[in-house]
Amino acid sequence: MVPKSEWPCWEIMKCEGSENCPARQRPDENCWDIAAEIDDYRRAFNICKDCIVYLLKADNSVLSKQEMQIILEQKSTCTLAQEMI
Repeated sequence: MVPKSEWPCWEIMKCEGSENCPARQRPDENCWDIAAEIDDYRRAFNICKDCIVYLLKADNSVLSKQEMQIILEQKSTCTLAQEMI
């Protein structure tokens, strides 16, 4: 099984149908590097550094692997709950 830290951002975030997403179009690049090139709210508010994808892939994350696993499990639970609505 491939570790989640190696998954592309759209799989971690469970994005649906966003074929025009720049990260999907350039899968070999980090999504935060792509977002830095796009001059929008992500760059203005430095959102990527708070994103679970960034934290999961960072070499020196402030969160432990166990904490990140809990967050990802909760995200899955929230996604499943939203699908049921």
